[in-house]
Amino acid sequence: MRERTKPNPQAGFSTEREVMTVRCTKDIFVASTATALPPAVDVADAEAAGLVDDPHTGLGYDSIAVADGVAGPEMAVAAGRVAVARSGIAAAEYELLLHSSLWFQGLDMWGTASYVANETVGAQAVSMDLQQRSCGGMAAFHMATAYLESGFGTTALLTTGDAFAAPAFDRWNSQMYTLFGDGGTAIALSTRGGVARVLATAAHADNSLEGFGRGGEPFRFAPGAEAPVPVLRRLLRHSRTPAAAGGWERIEAAMLKTRDQVLSDAGVDQDRIARAVLPFIHRGGGQAENYHALGFTEAQSVWEFGRAVGHLGAGDQFAGLDFLLARGDVAVGDLVLVFGVGVGFNFAAAVLEIVTSPGW
Repeated sequence: MRERTKPNPQAGFSTEREVMTVRCTKDIFVASTATALPPAVDVADAEAAGLVDDPHTGLGYDSIAVADGVAGPEMAVAAGRVAVARSGIAAAEYELLLHSSLWFQGLDMWGTASYVANETVGAQAVSMDLQQRSCGGMAAFHMATAYLESGFGTTALLTTGDAFAAPAFDRWNSQMYTLFGDGGTAIALSTRGGVARVLATAAHADNSLEGFGRGGEPFRFAPGAEAPVPVLRRLLRHSRTPAAAGGWERIEAAMLKTRDQVLSDAGVDQDRIARAVLPFIHRGGGQAENYHALGFTEAQSVWEFGRAVGHLGAGDQFAGLDFLLARGDVAVGDLVLVFGVGVGFNFAAAVLEIVTSPGW
């Protein structure tokens, strides 16, 4: 049995502010990343086929990853296996698996995380499903970092997987500024070493904004009552109510608060950040984007990748970081801000320092 650090719930944590942070007092690393994506469909072809309505044209996407008969968990497993192999850590040594998703996981009422864990790292890992819409992957990152910081474990595998299949979901028209892509992603975390050191993570919430996802709809008692799911209708309905007043400003304020706190806890100024990985959503037409709101340029973002695959549910951040590492777009010493936003609303971020070039 490996000797473990005695858990210390107070080390490296801050609970005095609205933003819950983990200041990493021990070395925690991104050991590896991986992405499993199906072939992409040209957006121009989808528009020509009449699949995309007017409000969703001109957003800047070139193509969208579209799976054909492959479920989200299967793509999560594919990415997870690659991440484990790249990490250099034996599968049997992984202690925690957190699986995040946004959409249907292939079966009603089953433990997706247990399946992903068994197919990637084995029977021994504690496995849990974690959902917070598009912020699911970064929420898992924040929680897994806290788990390792506390001394409860030394390794964790984080996966995401989504397939936005018709007719239950309309990938082209279901959310503002968003075309949804399919895929699986994974990140391995370890206290033993890796390609990037985690300097700090942060999570923040404004639960008073949850109505944008519910839209005053009555609760149902079985899934599949409407197809496709009327996500955009709910948002627009809520936006016309008094409860939505100042909603967009509150979302932006929460994003900035999360950014400022994670940078502060990492001990770095924003001008030290080389690249920023944000959700793959885009307003297009020269309008201000999320990366602009956080003070970054398009060149610092990974929109060049996001525009080719679409919004990957909970996995944009893991896929974006994998893209940067695989292409060699970040060098030793570079700092990367990884940032998630999920309708609900939750926000999560991490500051990473690249410490070595990946060997994959």
